[in-house]
Amino acid sequence: MPLSLKLDYDRRVPIYRQIYEAVLGALASEDLHPSEQLPTIHSLASQLGVNPNTVARAYRDLERDGHIVSQRGRGTFPAPKPAPPDSKARRLILADIFRQTLAEAARHHISARDILSYFRSKIDDEPKRD
Repeated sequence: MPLSLKLDYDRRVPIYRQIYEAVLGALASEDLHPSEQLPTIHSLASQLGVNPNTVARAYRDLERDGHIVSQRGRGTFPAPKPAPPDSKARRLILADIFRQTLAEAARHHISARDILSYFRSKIDDEPKRD
């Protein structure tokens, strides 16, 4: 399964939240495709060396927030993508993401210019999709 993540115990972010963010990142980058099953709670817990309840909490929060769906007897899968927000809502969301990114970067003494440079390099590295 393509979901690979690394926990950072020095980050001061709860482990379940790091799992939540990693799954969101895999969904956003399409490393985790819509029809791909997520690892089971027990297999991911074993892979990460954490308590299964920690993974269960992350999955429960992801499902509550509409990012994944559990299908009894089949497993857990990415939820269908909702319609994109309208342009005004999109700008507000992007402004919020930008503020959060700057705040997190400032914690690590990373400048806005460094962030922009990094994002540009990632976009340039992306394969073109049809």
